[in-house]
Amino acid sequence: MLLDVRDLQVEFHTRDGVVKAVNGVSYSVDAGETLAVLGESGSGKSVTAQAVMGILDMPPGRIKGGEVLFKGQDLLKLKEDRRRKIRGADMAMIFQDALSSLNPVLSVGAQLGEMFIVHRGMSRKDARAKSVELMDRVRIPAAKERVNDYPHQFSGGMRQRIMIAMAMALEPSLIIADEPTTALDVTVQAQVMELLGELRRELDMGLILITHDLGVVADVADKIAVM
Repeated sequence: MLLDVRDLQVEFHTRDGVVKAVNGVSYSVDAGETLAVLGESGSGKSVTAQAVMGILDMPPGRIKGGEVLFKGQDLLKLKEDRRRKIRGADMAMIFQDALSSLNPVLSVGAQLGEMFIVHRGMSRKDARAKSVELMDRVRIPAAKERVNDYPHQFSGGMRQRIMIAMAMALEPSLIIADEPTTALDVTVQAQVMELLGELRRELDMGLILITHDLGVVADVADKIAVM
């Protein structure tokens, strides 16, 4: 088992009192498996994912209980510097809104290359070459010419491909995709899901897909958790 979430409880402390956002969630995913997490807006899907990734804003958020076992170790008991090393290298997240998630003042090549500079100690030249390679891998046309372009110069579908490239740059064991196709048209949605499926099979990684789309789930999920 790659990831095992057990009885996770997350609450937010507000002026009006304590809000229980996640109240006893349990699910698991194996290597090479796709888990779809379904549920209405506000059910706690994204908050659960943020708690698993260790990117929950605390305060106001607080993990009250439960375990998040990744390859057998409880992530909730690790110090922040250790969790930071796991993020990106062993587990990564694709966010819902690519435009707001990417830095508007840095080229996409710089943002992709930063992963290799920070985690692999590469030179900027080598990191740039890896960025071009990644953009090719997620099928961005003319990657060598576009590596110095900025996020606003790409279409919504291409920005989402860049987010996927960032997530799988270091070939993590687990990717969490938080509604990765929400703002895209149907044809681009299908292309993005096909790309994720190919990368999952190629890297034998686990994939947690947070979505509202039952059609997508029917096509790609090995198992489903409903919140």
